[in-house]
Amino acid sequence: MFRIVLIIVITTAFLVQTFGAAKADKKTKKCDKIQKNFTKKCKNPCDENLSKKCRKLKKKLESKCKIVIDCSPPPPPPKKLAWPGDFRWSFAGDVAGYNCLKVEEPAEPASHTWGDNRFCWKTGMNDPGFRWSYAGPIAGMRCTRIFEPADPHTWADNYLCVPKNSDLILSWSYAGPIPGEQGCIQWKEGADPHTWNDNYLCGHQAGFESHKSPAQWPQDFAWSFAGPLAGYTCLAIAEPAEPKSTTWGDNFFCVKSDKASPFMQWSFAGAIQHRKCTRIFEPADPHTWNDNYLCVPKDSDLVLSWSYAGPIPGEQGCIQWKEGADPHTWNDNYLCGHQAGFESH
Repeated sequence: MFRIVLIIVITTAFLVQTFGAAKADKKTKKCDKIQKNFTKKCKNPCDENLSKKCRKLKKKLESKCKIVIDCSPPPPPPKKLAWPGDFRWSFAGDVAGYNCLKVEEPAEPASHTWGDNRFCWKTGMNDPGFRWSYAGPIAGMRCTRIFEPADPHTWADNYLCVPKNSDLILSWSYAGPIPGEQGCIQWKEGADPHTWNDNYLCGHQAGFESHKSPAQWPQDFAWSFAGPLAGYTCLAIAEPAEPKSTTWGDNFFCVKSDKASPFMQWSFAGAIQHRKCTRIFEPADPHTWNDNYLCVPKDSDLVLSWSYAGPIPGEQGCIQWKEGADPHTWNDNYLCGHQAGFESH
C-alpha cells in the first residue's frame, strides 16, 4: 500500500512539473512572438505618437511578459578633459579626485623615489587612454618620448602614449616649458639628482589657436641675441657647453604672438623623435654644436634649411642667427626656408 501511494505522489509531482514547464515554455514562445511583432512593426518604441496597435503590443509586453521598454534618455557623455587644467603631475602617489597613471623607470635606484610618481587627470571626465611604456613606443598608439639626457638610467626608451585618434598633441621638453604651446605641466622629481627640475610635458588640443592666421616665412619670424622680443613668442636657443662669455643665455628665435604657433622646439641633445628637425651647426665652434636641432611638427608647412656660410639662394627667405660675443664665426649663419606651395605657380 505504501509503495502504491509513493508511486502516485511521485507521478503526480512529475506531471505537475512537466505541465508547469510546458506552460512556461508556451508563455515564453508567446512573448517571443509578441516581441518580434512589436520590433517589426514599431520602429521607434519610445515615440510618444505610437500607433494604437503598437501601444497595445507594448502594453502586452509589459503586463503579460514583464518586459519593460526603457525610454529614459541616455546618460550624457562624460565631460571632455581640457589641457592643461584637468591634468596634473604628482611625485607623491595617487591624488584624490583624479585617475592616475604610474610613471616609472625600473632602472632608477630606490633612493630616487620614482615608485610613487604619477601623471593624473580629473575623475568623472572622458578617459584619455594614456599608457606608459619604459620599453619603447606602444604599437598602434601615438607616443611621446619622455627623455632626460642627463639621466643615465635608461630613459631613452620611455614613452607616454595616447590613442591615435586622441585630440591631445603632446611634446616633451627637458629644458623648460615650450613657448607657443597651449600649456605645460612640470614633471619634477626632487630626489633624482639628474636635472629633473626643468622637465615639462607640453601640448595642445586639436583646434588650438585656429582663430589665428598662420605665421608667414620669413616676415613673421625674428632672431634676437638680447632676450625675448616684445610682441613675439620666443624660444630659447641654448648650448649648455658654451662658456658664459659667449652670451648664448639670452639668444632667442621668435614668432609674432598674434600668429598661430608653429610649435617649434629646440634640442641640444639630438633630433626629437616624430618631428621634422633641422640641424643647427657651426663646424668652427668646438662647443658640441653637432647635436643641436630646431624642430617643428611633421605636418608643418615650414621647410627649413641651415647654412653656416651665408644665405641659401632660391629660398623664400633667410634669417641671420648672429652672436657677436662668440668668436667662432657666428656672423655668417642663417636659418633659411620656405612654406609648402612656395613657387608652385
